Amino acid sequence: MHKPECNIIQDSPRKLRYGDSIGGLLSEAAAVRSLDNLSQERSIDPCDITRSDTYNVDYACDAAHAAKDDRTKTREALSLFFRVWSNKIGALPVGVIVLSLACVCPSYADTTDQLLEQLRAKGILTRAEYKKLASRHAAEVEQRAAQAAKPPAKTEKVVVINPDDRYLTRLDKGIGARIGQVDVGLSGELVFFGAEQFKQHGTGVVAGGLGGGSAVNNSMAIRSGLLPSALALNLSTNQMGYDIGVTFGLFTGGNNVHVGLLNGNSGGAAVALGTPGVDVRQVFGTIGTPTLGTLKIGRDIGLFGQDAILNDFTIFGAGTIAGNASPSNTSLGRIGFGYVYADWIPQVTYTTPDFYGLTASIGAFTPYQEYDNAGYFNSVTPYSGTLTAHDQPGIQGHLKYVGNIAPDIKLTAWTDGLTQQHRAEEGDAVFLTPGTNVRALAVDGGARLDWGPVTLVGYGYYGVGLGTTALYFDGASIDGEKRKSSGFYAQGSYTFFERLTIGGSYGVSYLKGNAIDYSPYYGDATLVASNASTIAFARYKFTDWVSFQGEWIHSLSRNLAGDGVSTDAVVLGTTFFF
Repeated sequence: MHKPECNIIQDSPRKLRYGDSIGGLLSEAAAVRSLDNLSQERSIDPCDITRSDTYNVDYACDAAHAAKDDRTKTREALSLFFRVWSNKIGALPVGVIVLSLACVCPSYADTTDQLLEQLRAKGILTRAEYKKLASRHAAEVEQRAAQAAKPPAKTEKVVVINPDDRYLTRLDKGIGARIGQVDVGLSGELVFFGAEQFKQHGTGVVAGGLGGGSAVNNSMAIRSGLLPSALALNLSTNQMGYDIGVTFGLFTGGNNVHVGLLNGNSGGAAVALGTPGVDVRQVFGTIGTPTLGTLKIGRDIGLFGQDAILNDFTIFGAGTIAGNASPSNTSLGRIGFGYVYADWIPQVTYTTPDFYGLTASIGAFTPYQEYDNAGYFNSVTPYSGTLTAHDQPGIQGHLKYVGNIAPDIKLTAWTDGLTQQHRAEEGDAVFLTPGTNVRALAVDGGARLDWGPVTLVGYGYYGVGLGTTALYFDGASIDGEKRKSSGFYAQGSYTFFERLTIGGSYGVSYLKGNAIDYSPYYGDATLVASNASTIAFARYKFTDWVSFQGEWIHSLSRNLAGDGVSTDAVVLGTTFFF
């Protein structure tokens, strides 16, 4: 078979035509090959047919794609593409490609038809090839027309969450916001009461007693209640799977303070130009998980006696208003009249996960000293011993259950334990050799029953070296012997229409004297033996934030000899909780 000869022609008129046909993008062919006697099988005259090499083919493809957005060049570019590639792979496959390119190009509706007509007229496409491509093009045009007639499919709105942590949203409840991954919450209360205490009945001396007042005049004050006004900031987040929180609580009674040993809890100063104090009771952090429990580090309310005060309904009111002529930071509620104040103490406390309503807590607490709160009975001799040294932390434990014992009956029950070792230091007012230790111990327990509109609370405690009113106040006599103390309170209330609550309570705290507290030994039996109070109250929930509460309080204190003093008082005020 005769093998065609191929000669590369560097200068050919076809180069110019080749370049002009694509609008100048391909200025000229790099080389044009002349194939002689190539068409013997088709019985056509020998001719020179331009045939591009790989460089020209690639350039032609680029030119076709570049021309697709220009309608004046679309047909011209497709024609070029066909001419270049038909010599490479054949007319029919290239025709199919050209047809596909024509479909995607934004050309006029009859561009493809005109192109196919020209290719058939020039003999590039056979009649069978032309019919096949024209038929396919007509089917595709019909299909596109049918799709265009369909209504656009409905698309759902997609919300894209920005992973950036610099965003702010409100919290689901309370006052606060989520900033990035941190919840910032504010809570607190505004508490003020008008309090009128009537003059004291009885003239006995009760050292450490809380039920007395002026034997000559009534006293009036606008003051805080058992709760001072407060603002607490809480920050919480989750890091590495741990729930982490930090709390700062600022409290103020609103009355002028007279700075003393007990700071804001000392007697106030009812004189002009005075200012209230700020009591930073809460400074603590927590870390934990629901399965591992929670560790608390910092200053917060103690465990022993915690639920006694939190379930005392005078927490929304005032209770006994000792020192009403010059109010201190707060009133007493039932502190010293049924329980010992839990106090706010630096601590490290662990609380277990909730197990079917049961939780347990144990903590190490900064130790407090045995303190002579009663004072001096002959202006020289103290009623109680003072022990200021301590080489161990105080230990407190708490066990609590909360659950429903019937569909509409909720039970809350708890018990606490406390122990702390005290030591005599040089210079302490106590008849003990320095270094001698005295260990205080105490236990308590209580329960609350909520049955529909009825609420009942009962609580009691017992301790040795525990003291009365506050932790370790008058807990040991001057000879270092521990005194026994005990107390209880009972409370009941009924709520009408989920708005008005009426109730009452009775409570008493006892302190048992030692032999040295009586005459003819060392004391004179004027040390407090008991503080008791009877309280009636009514509270009205005005809004979710605002409540009003009124109380009548009868307070009675007795000494070891049985002598007593008493006062009556009425209070009316409001609390704003947020």
